[in-house]
Amino acid sequence: MRSIAPNTRTKSIQRKLQEGQAIVLIALLLLVLFAMLGLAIDSGWAYVDRRDLQTAVDAAALAAGDWYENYSNLNGSTIPNSVALYQSDLRIYTGTPAPTWVHQLVGPNANLPRDTYTYNYPGNLTLTIVATNTQFNGYQFVFSTTHQLPLAFMQIFGGPTTATITATATSIVGNQRQTPAILTLNPNGCSLNMKGGGSLTVLGDVYANGQACVDANLNEAGNCYGAAGSTCSSASYWCYNSSPGFVPYDPNGPPPPSHPVGGCASGDTIGAPVVPAPSLPDPGYLAPSIGYYNNWQSFNLDNRGTYTEMLPGQYTTFHLSGASPAKCAFLDAGIYQWTGGYTSDATGSLLSNELKAPDEQLYSAPGTVAIANPQFWNMNSAGCAGNFTLTVNTASGYGLKHGGLGAGSWGVVLTSVRYDTFRDSSAAFAPWTCLGGCYRESAPSACQQVATVDPPVKDQVIDVSITQNAPGAQYYNVYLDPLGCLPYAGGSTNDFSFIGRFNAPGFSGGSPVGPYPNGGSGAVLSGGTGGWPCGAPGHTICSVTGTSLLPNSLCFAQVRTQNCQPPDDEGSPQCFSNCIPPPTTLSQENAPMTLAYPPYTGGDVANENYCQPSPTSGGDPNAPCAVAKITPGAVQFYFPAGACMTQNAQGATYVFSGLQYNWIVIYQQPGTPVTCSNTLNGGAATQYIGTIYTPSSDWKITGGDRSPLAGQVIAWTATVSGAAAVGVDFNPNYAPAPPAARLIN
Repeated sequence: MRSIAPNTRTKSIQRKLQEGQAIVLIALLLLVLFAMLGLAIDSGWAYVDRRDLQTAVDAAALAAGDWYENYSNLNGSTIPNSVALYQSDLRIYTGTPAPTWVHQLVGPNANLPRDTYTYNYPGNLTLTIVATNTQFNGYQFVFSTTHQLPLAFMQIFGGPTTATITATATSIVGNQRQTPAILTLNPNGCSLNMKGGGSLTVLGDVYANGQACVDANLNEAGNCYGAAGSTCSSASYWCYNSSPGFVPYDPNGPPPPSHPVGGCASGDTIGAPVVPAPSLPDPGYLAPSIGYYNNWQSFNLDNRGTYTEMLPGQYTTFHLSGASPAKCAFLDAGIYQWTGGYTSDATGSLLSNELKAPDEQLYSAPGTVAIANPQFWNMNSAGCAGNFTLTVNTASGYGLKHGGLGAGSWGVVLTSVRYDTFRDSSAAFAPWTCLGGCYRESAPSACQQVATVDPPVKDQVIDVSITQNAPGAQYYNVYLDPLGCLPYAGGSTNDFSFIGRFNAPGFSGGSPVGPYPNGGSGAVLSGGTGGWPCGAPGHTICSVTGTSLLPNSLCFAQVRTQNCQPPDDEGSPQCFSNCIPPPTTLSQENAPMTLAYPPYTGGDVANENYCQPSPTSGGDPNAPCAVAKITPGAVQFYFPAGACMTQNAQGATYVFSGLQYNWIVIYQQPGTPVTCSNTLNGGAATQYIGTIYTPSSDWKITGGDRSPLAGQVIAWTATVSGAAAVGVDFNPNYAPAPPAARLIN
């Protein structure tokens, strides 16, 4: 019988030789895995170390800027406190070393102080601080730290024993605290060119990153800075001081003010050329509220009868041209986006956001019948100023009484009133006081006078008729003096009492009614509210007894109740360049800023010297707008990249910016230089109150102007030519606020 045995396969010799190799491969893989694990651990350690170092130098650099801004003590507080913060962030509590310190002067003129501090800590940690006073560029702090980090695993595998970890932070502070009045950013050639028959008077420094090519026609009340090759030494240097609104003067010219020949009056100073000078950076201003004004608008000629009311938003190509009829446009508050450019060359035109009374008072004779010449809205032959008249009528049972005098005169003045909104609802402007409209009231008009006879002889009332609306007025406030217009014995401009607020003809509750709501000749103000309301339908002032009128200044300037006095009067025209201005050349100035609660009278509560919110108590009388965020009525002209501006002398534009726009009145979106060649050929009626910020544009400025053209001009290049008499007045009240300390790297 055959038997079957199991088949047993025998191992080959080759397979026997491969036995045990898997163990070797596993060992090699474990080695690689450990190396990768070591790399991950060391890399993670390095990442954490780098993060901690960067956090420490960021905080320390920013703290250095804050400390210097507040105390201006470099070695006493700035460096020690910022280093202490750095050490705290890295948990260094002992072994604090003394620094090595090197002081040197750097820059083209070797006049910029630079201090270098080096700290060597245990554990191969080094901190280096470089603090440089770059003058107009501010104080710059560079914090650099280096750590030789020990590696736990990589050295086992033949790698380095340490890794070099570095971190750097740069802060800057005060780089716009001494902003020049004119700054040209182009570093090449004559970026500021002012030669020929024109004259340019500047209060503030003139700064050219390129060459300042000027001659004796530059009247410089400040220093002139420029690159090598500049002709700043050819300029005429005038006397000045730091007071806002100061009018500079020629030290070799006649008084006023009284000064020695060739010198300045006590307390005033004179500038000098600084060549070569370091370059200034573009301040990089922003327009954060632009997104709230994207609605499209159009120019509707004479939509308010004798003037045009313009609304903020986007406009296509804007060209105000032609010689007849004269064109006046009142600009409602907000941002105007000139997407296709802005051109104004219409003879007899005037565009402005200034709110003025009808029959504007003469600044030197307030309370009298004297009318300003020119009235603001009549400048440039525009002929748009408001007018009013008085008539005496009869209304049974509503007669005016002189309080026992039997008969006599009454004096009446008016103010223009409107409410302007600011649309930006971001947290920066909380509590959003102007979303629903902020109150504006102009300075008072000239006085008009009529006489009445007391009841029961006659029941006479006074009617106020608006014969031409003042541009921008939504309401009129009426004030009454029971003794008539000045002058009279013992009379004062404070003898007028608030009677009531009335809708402007063609307006109801601040909104226009109908296509041409001017009202026309003889539109009587009636239905007033507040003060002493008249119960006789269709009449303005009635049922008032003269002895009951007790005018006082104990009123909050933004509120008008019974017996409140009118706002402050206007001031003299501001002569700036080519003084003294010929008669009828310049408009009157608004009252200066002041607190709005008693015993302060509020100052200007309508235009550029106004601020909202205004404190009802407290506040600093030397800085009444210090806590304010909004200038009611302010506008900004916004030009996208490539949209250009042409302002000719035939037309006139007089606008003010405000706090909510960082006082930038013309903002041109930065682009690749050069995106525009702008022209500004303005007459005496043209003024841009605020900063013209156009970092990617050239400016050519010609024509004649006796009031300051602007508060500040920042451009790629600027040329002043022709027969110009141009002024640029750097007024810190109308300039961008210096930024706080901030990181720039």
